[in-house]
Amino acid sequence: MKFVYTLWQDIQKTLLNYSFVICILITAALCFTATVYTDMDTGRSYMVIDAIREMDTADYLENQSYGFMNVFGCAMGGYLAMFLPILAAFPFIPNFCSERNSGLIRQTIFRTGKYRYYFSKFFSAVIGGGFAVMLGYLVYGVITACIFPMPSEYPPDPFLVESGAQTMSNLDVLKSCIDSLLGSFIYGAVSTVPAFFFASFIRNRYVITCLPFMLTYIFTTALTKYGQNLLATNTPESWDKAIKAFSLTPSSLVGIIRSEQRNLQIICYGGFTIVSLVAYIVIMNMRTDKGE
Repeated sequence: MKFVYTLWQDIQKTLLNYSFVICILITAALCFTATVYTDMDTGRSYMVIDAIREMDTADYLENQSYGFMNVFGCAMGGYLAMFLPILAAFPFIPNFCSERNSGLIRQTIFRTGKYRYYFSKFFSAVIGGGFAVMLGYLVYGVITACIFPMPSEYPPDPFLVESGAQTMSNLDVLKSCIDSLLGSFIYGAVSTVPAFFFASFIRNRYVITCLPFMLTYIFTTALTKYGQNLLATNTPESWDKAIKAFSLTPSSLVGIIRSEQRNLQIICYGGFTIVSLVAYIVIMNMRTDKGE
């Protein structure tokens, strides 16, 4: 019960502050910068915000790329995927650094104990990051659901009719959105882990948030390039490896609930999270002052 009380106090510090609200709003705003359609004739790419400003309902109904499911599904790409390592850590890192730099961390550890402090900080960080991203995604989803057509508003696809498949009902859309929201929570939670680890030995909040941003960008770029090179060889084995490589990009975690590569994602990102937590504990225990 002591751990639950400590965790609840840390979660309140993370969720009940302006940083958490700012993270939600920025996440929602960046979702609108995702590319929803590319005109092959002109080569122009349309972001969600472009579609809202320049088109109306009649235009949306002429192209299923502007359907709600596509608009909602593409939101976690683009600029949001780039800046999410910063955003996800934003609710937690400012308070943690303030506590550390003010000297309160030593008193807190003395009062709660080392391991209760470590685990409480870890869970409050990942929960705060996960909820901030999920709520920002939810705000985006509610807004776009009021603007863009649902699948049932489009005429039946001839291919689906011939194959016997049915158009998604509104209930199917809701279930799919809930799965994506849960995936966005996992995405946000995992994105917080690198900053949490760096906080064990770095005091500057800007360095703590910028390092994961750079490392995530390098990792995603390298993994994408590797997958593209595999596709270029055009063999069944290389295609299978490419699919696995693309499934390990951080933004793919949004679809983890329904992903065929879910086990691989859980092993890789679950292992990464556990190793980061263990490394954080080891580094904190190596400090003679236990953090301050």
